[in-house]
Amino acid sequence: MDEKNMICTFDKAQYRVGEDVRIRVPDSTAELKLRLYRLANIIDCPFRRGGGELILHGLSEGNYGVRLKTSAGSWEGAFDIVPDRRRITRYGFLADFSPGDGDIDDVAWMRDLHLNAVQFYDWMYRHDALLPGSDRYQDPLGRELSLRVIRKKVEACKEFGMRPFAYGAVYAATRETFRRHPEWGMYTMDGEPLVFAGWLYFMNIAAGCGWTDHLLGQYRDVVSFGFAGIHMDTYGFPKLVWDASKKPVGLSDEFAALIRGAAESVQRVDEDAGVIFNAVNNWPMEAVAGAPQDAVYIEVWPPHDTYYDLYTLIRDARRCADKPVILAAYIKPFQGPDTAAAERALRLAWAAISASGGTQLVFGEGKGALRDSYYVNYARLRPDFGPVAQKYCDFLVRYADLMYNDRGTDVSKTASGGINEDVRLAHERYSFAPDGRGDSVWTVLRESADRLTMHLINLVGNNAAWNEGKNEPRVVDDIQVRLRLDRPVSGVYCASPDDVSLCAQALPFSYEVTEQGRVYSFRLSGLRYWKSVWIEWEK
Repeated sequence: MDEKNMICTFDKAQYRVGEDVRIRVPDSTAELKLRLYRLANIIDCPFRRGGGELILHGLSEGNYGVRLKTSAGSWEGAFDIVPDRRRITRYGFLADFSPGDGDIDDVAWMRDLHLNAVQFYDWMYRHDALLPGSDRYQDPLGRELSLRVIRKKVEACKEFGMRPFAYGAVYAATRETFRRHPEWGMYTMDGEPLVFAGWLYFMNIAAGCGWTDHLLGQYRDVVSFGFAGIHMDTYGFPKLVWDASKKPVGLSDEFAALIRGAAESVQRVDEDAGVIFNAVNNWPMEAVAGAPQDAVYIEVWPPHDTYYDLYTLIRDARRCADKPVILAAYIKPFQGPDTAAAERALRLAWAAISASGGTQLVFGEGKGALRDSYYVNYARLRPDFGPVAQKYCDFLVRYADLMYNDRGTDVSKTASGGINEDVRLAHERYSFAPDGRGDSVWTVLRESADRLTMHLINLVGNNAAWNEGKNEPRVVDDIQVRLRLDRPVSGVYCASPDDVSLCAQALPFSYEVTEQGRVYSFRLSGLRYWKSVWIEWEK
């Protein structure tokens, strides 16, 4: 049976508790077997067929893998069921809204990748007047756009269980608006207006300034139009400014109040609406993480250059607030000619971010990937890379309990490496490290009440810089693992998005009794880019 010749799709990117899960299958599939999984466990799930669909009903909250076998072939997928779509944000992007863009293939592709929120980037008429006065208009850089196309894509997102977010810079205004309202402006200590890129004027977002009232009114209008939320962009600077009356303003002190005001404003129109704020390069994380936004969102720039920097950004954000963490990590190598090296960089960055407990904004418009901060310049992915992106996204959703849903304690540097001997990994040629250093296998470890999770990311043959083109990793076989774990282990499992199947494999293990308790042993092979291992024990 050909494992790759059947294509099925879900009708939504994500399901809410109480919704039926619908899987579209080829009409010719007469005899069909379905198997449902939670991690390594098989879940009993009755289903019915109708209208070219399989309909799964009555499933509880959680993350699932699914495998179908029919006379036409086999197929694997993943889905999640949540009480509220704000529980987790897996972010995609759209950037093309030209009058001739009448299809929704890009939205459907993001649905298939389980991206449950979409940032509509540079869709607006002006930064300070988001909605246009007519269907056809030019954006601030002269692109021809259509409000009808935007509305169609907003509606498609909602139909597919995705939340459309309208991009808007929180303090950018035209020269005309600044001249009409100089009292709304931001200034230098010497009284000069602050200007970005020579044409956008910075406006004062402090509470009580008229600009803030204007901005929140724009947000309400956008949600009334149909958007489900606002993406509040910043540029990462300035940080300390002066208002029109020559009083100093510390923006880090004002952002949290602005986020709170924005959330309250949009929820007056739609109680399910939300906001996401861009803490550029992790500033000002401590001030805004706890504000009422749907996720902690960080646009990553130097000097956050290493894989371990990505890990640290996510770990620190999760400590600041119990919210999803999104890294806008643009894959710069797609700007160059070596597409294969860029694809390898994307796979390793996605693995690092996912294993660290976050998600990555990178996939979206035109079946493409982001390569710089102006999303219109996205890179189109090769068709052959599409199935790879699909498997990596399926893996993230299917095994979320090992990643962004894992609330266990990070023990990477307290259980392994250096003098730590609770988790020991060995290979005759390659080394292991808990800090993402180059030319090693990076081990990310988390321990919870009944599970130890190990993510192994293969950096052998590559350096530690996440945003550079990468070599094909050398496959690492015959890894010997020893665990000092005085618990009754019930099973050892592994899975990888690089394997033919996403299904978990049970690994044989043994143990010896020592004066320090049981020490378990097992072997692991076939590490290409990323493999997740978890050890379960009885509570």
